[in-house]
Amino acid sequence: MVAAHTWGKIYIWGVEDLKELCVVRTPLDLICIALSSDGKSIAAGFESGSIQVWDVETKNERVRNIGKESISCIAFIDKDQEVIYGSSKSICRYSVKSNEQLTDVKLKLEGQPLSFSRDGKRAILRNQDHFHIINTETGDKISTLDIPGFEAEAAAISRDGEKVVSGLYDGTIRTFNVQSWNEESWLIGHNSVTSVAFSGDDQRIVSGSDDGSVRIWSVSDGEEEMKLVGHTLGVRSVAYSDDGLRVASGSYDGTVRIWSVEPGLEERQSSSENRWKVTALALSSDGQRVFYAGEGRRVLIRNVNNGKEERPLIVGRDHVNTITISNDGRYAATASGSRLHIYDMGDGYSLVDMKAHEDLILSVAFSPDNKKVATGSCDKTIRIWDPKIEEEEDEEEEEEEEKKKLEGHDDTVWSVSFSADGSKLVSGSSDHTIRIWDLESESAMIKTLRGHTGPVLCVAFSSDSQMVVSGSHDKTVRVWGVETGEVKQRRTYGDSIWSVAFSPNNSKIVSGCNDHKIYVWDLKGDKVAVLEGHTDAVLSVAFSSDQQRVVSGSHDTTVRLWDLETGKEVREMVGHTDSVQFVKFQEDDTVSSASDDSTYRTWDVRTGKQKTRAVAFDNWVGSIALSSDDRLLAVGLNSTIHILDMETGNERTLQGHTYRVVSISFLYNNEKIVSVSDDETARIWNVEKKEEERRLEIGSNEMYSATFSLDPKIVALRGWNGRIWFWNVETGATEKKFESGREWMSSISFIDATHLVVWSCDAIQIWNVETGEKDEDVADRANVPILLRDGWIYSSSAPNTRCWFPLDSVSKVISNTSCVVFGLNSGNIVVVKLKQPMPRSGTTKLSNAII
Repeated sequence: MVAAHTWGKIYIWGVEDLKELCVVRTPLDLICIALSSDGKSIAAGFESGSIQVWDVETKNERVRNIGKESISCIAFIDKDQEVIYGSSKSICRYSVKSNEQLTDVKLKLEGQPLSFSRDGKRAILRNQDHFHIINTETGDKISTLDIPGFEAEAAAISRDGEKVVSGLYDGTIRTFNVQSWNEESWLIGHNSVTSVAFSGDDQRIVSGSDDGSVRIWSVSDGEEEMKLVGHTLGVRSVAYSDDGLRVASGSYDGTVRIWSVEPGLEERQSSSENRWKVTALALSSDGQRVFYAGEGRRVLIRNVNNGKEERPLIVGRDHVNTITISNDGRYAATASGSRLHIYDMGDGYSLVDMKAHEDLILSVAFSPDNKKVATGSCDKTIRIWDPKIEEEEDEEEEEEEEKKKLEGHDDTVWSVSFSADGSKLVSGSSDHTIRIWDLESESAMIKTLRGHTGPVLCVAFSSDSQMVVSGSHDKTVRVWGVETGEVKQRRTYGDSIWSVAFSPNNSKIVSGCNDHKIYVWDLKGDKVAVLEGHTDAVLSVAFSSDQQRVVSGSHDTTVRLWDLETGKEVREMVGHTDSVQFVKFQEDDTVSSASDDSTYRTWDVRTGKQKTRAVAFDNWVGSIALSSDDRLLAVGLNSTIHILDMETGNERTLQGHTYRVVSISFLYNNEKIVSVSDDETARIWNVEKKEEERRLEIGSNEMYSATFSLDPKIVALRGWNGRIWFWNVETGATEKKFESGREWMSSISFIDATHLVVWSCDAIQIWNVETGEKDEDVADRANVPILLRDGWIYSSSAPNTRCWFPLDSVSKVISNTSCVVFGLNSGNIVVVKLKQPMPRSGTTKLSNAII
């Protein structure tokens, strides 16, 4: 068996038939889990410092112990008679049989224990510097693994103590020999890896990731054996039973599942993931590696010689925490980590990308007029922003302004909501309180509403602003009078409440529950309907204007329409591939929804068919560049430039652009970068200082690429219409331009002081920048491959030997002296390699391979 957990639930799977065996509901602060050797008991550690043990079959609690320090790892030992668990301060043993603590060993090193050996005598501890193996009986260090601690999220020791497996932020899983610390294998397939564990016989590894999947790998050959799909958010922890028949996984989607895993199912579980067109390409200086990307945060790397994927790079490690849509449907607001993003739903452009809090943002709301945005965070504050998303284009660029910082909550702010006139705000927090704020007064806070006994997860105003409805982890929904602060109505249900809403005339309440049900009742206290059909937590609910229907969005990825008169499901709208966090009636026959799959969709409720789909708030890689020594990789992700050090794994960011970055290029000595953005500016940055040094206002010239000449004072800029400008960085002037004749150019680069190579999707040409003419002779001397408009490719060393490639599916192209690389709309890349002349004939052969 394998086990895993998320906020509030534990899942256990059987590895043999992938059957979900049980779901255990837990407090929201669950950190780690463990399965007993026979798979019949499950243990969990919590951020509060407590531990619990349950019987898998009956779900009855066997052990509960209250501690003080957050538990980072837990395991069964001594034939399942004891559990061992660790915190940043100590490692403790606890008797399951007698329900008492046996030992408490203080740690000699700073850091967090991540995993125990099967006998409990050793543990892996991670700190910022490295991984360490420690003696759990003394707290002393035994040895150190030469992997920086900041690169990895998870680690585990094999049963025999001979191997260590680590899961890294870059999506790779690595195994090491404990004696030599030699790296034995790389396992590639995830995004950021959050948890790893060995099977009982050490022949398999189970891993969990922020991508929501659980994967099982063969230790002997490093191959992925199966992929367990079902979680709708990132997986936080995984565990194997000793017999290898059950797997448990816990996720941020609020569930922990237990499965049975059956041999021979691997083939039936294989699946291909959707891929986007290639939007950015780069070649290493030796031509041996291709870097490419599209929509998403992952930069893929392929070996040109064998076509194998070497190591994906994840740019920006934060994930979407919450999503909402403006009242007019024009804008989407999302939160990733502590950053706030606002996107234009029409063209998908990023309008705002800024750090808004000191900790995770869990709630975002637009004001009724869409001119303000409220954010609530784990840093206990609420902030009101004026993002200036509706300013006229000819107005000067302004920074996003923080209008108010609301302080008063003592814990995480889970939910915020504006009143109908935008003058008030209501917030719900883990401190069990609801607070009402007057946004037009200096004192701000009006009232604190107390009564809930658990975190308040959702809040909403009535349309007349006289009432507030709240839903909590304490399983209750409460309606409050704003003036009196008293509870008008209270309802208790079977699980946590994730979403609440008033009907338009404020006579009814709808709530979405973690028990998969939707509850509707009126303020007279009468039950209207219990709507059943979803297969996971209900995250968003809304009434129709006539109050006869309800629309809901769920962790199960579906949008559903309900008739309140019959209490039946009218329509199931399927298309989202991740949790649906937002739903709303736009018109009587149209529903809108937003999901963690990064799409915003509208649906015809009469047919259940999708009307529109927009990828408006996905991370979008628009450009990639490599430094001349191949050490630094610069990636334009939305409006931010991320620079990754390929040797150390360190990442720095350059922020200043306000729209997508579409081009990046390094100066020859790698000290500077020039970038072009859809914000109609070109900028030069100091890489070491992370500062903007120069800016050119492009205006309406529609530039799409830039590159330094060999003279660092001169930058070449190219436009969609074939024009090429030259920008003097010292004077700020654009000195001259010429027409290249290419209607759409992919990129440009200098090959010497006076010659520029121009790549487009249907040609590769070399131009003399002094005369503005093509120079075929230079192309011959430089041995640059020539791509003709009709798709034929040839090398100057063998002009009679050609290779043809269809150009209608090409989105990007780049080349060097040995190959031409095409990025395709399908997400694949094609490398056309120029082989060395054959000894006898002296001719050159060309070959191509899809990789």
